[in-house]
Amino acid sequence: MPEPDKWSRWLAETRFGGDHKAAEAQLRTLTALRKRLLRKAGLTDGKVVLDVGAGEGLIGFGALEIVGATGRVIFSDISDQLVEFTRAAAAQMGVLDRCSFVTAGAEDLSAIETESVDLVATRSVLIYVDDKQRAFREFFRVLKPGGRTALFEPIDDRRMTGYSDYWRRRFWVDPDSAESAHVNDLLDRLDEHWRSRYLHVNEAMLNFNERDLLMMAVAAGFAGVHTELYLDAGPMRPMKWDTMMNTSGNPLIPTNGEVMREIFSPEDQARFEHHLRPIIERGGNLWRSHGSFTWAFKAPIPKKPWPDE
Repeated sequence: MPEPDKWSRWLAETRFGGDHKAAEAQLRTLTALRKRLLRKAGLTDGKVVLDVGAGEGLIGFGALEIVGATGRVIFSDISDQLVEFTRAAAAQMGVLDRCSFVTAGAEDLSAIETESVDLVATRSVLIYVDDKQRAFREFFRVLKPGGRTALFEPIDDRRMTGYSDYWRRRFWVDPDSAESAHVNDLLDRLDEHWRSRYLHVNEAMLNFNERDLLMMAVAAGFAGVHTELYLDAGPMRPMKWDTMMNTSGNPLIPTNGEVMREIFSPEDQARFEHHLRPIIERGGNLWRSHGSFTWAFKAPIPKKPWPDE
């Protein structure tokens, strides 16, 4: 069996630190996101869906339930291993005859016929795509007249840069608390390391916002675009320390534990854990999430484009 690539390894392990309970909690969150994304996707029986950057198939398999026995989903991903994962999952669910599978990046969907799908869906895909405008042109090309996109993307552009220290510190500890004093020097070193090594590991994650997505959709030829931005802040759930250490924020960066071992001595690691482990495991620190939903129509736009609210 081949070694997991960075995409499949992250989805299977480091996204949730190998903790199955954490994975279940994350799946509940992602399932709610999928429901919101597909609610305005215009899906009915017989529609054809292209799930771009399908990963483990969360969006595509959800869409398959809506399009019925006569509908179809195309699962595409840049990772051969993830394409094979969705193929195996479809076979296990008994829906293989309603699915097809393509290895492709979002910016080159040449394997998909022009005007052949009713919906192009993504979840956290364009953040890894350098040429987003080309991806939008590909989305437009493969859509049938009257088709649409349903896109979800995290938003973390440079508007947030001025607040990065504010958020990073609260991930670990309230910087105004007495608990912070014991590890401030370590948090300073950690912040500097992230800024210098990993903050710009992928420029594609930081060089756009929800307004850019809207403008790119218009530039690609879409006749109507609707974008929703959300920004949430709230208490973190309690998390096991080992889960936190084995977790990474995306496939392109190391786990928290790998970073600690890289920059801290064994004594510093022990002090860091001694003071912060109880905080992480009791939960309650401030956590933020931010993203956008973009639905775009290829003409003609239906008379009633959205479901009743």
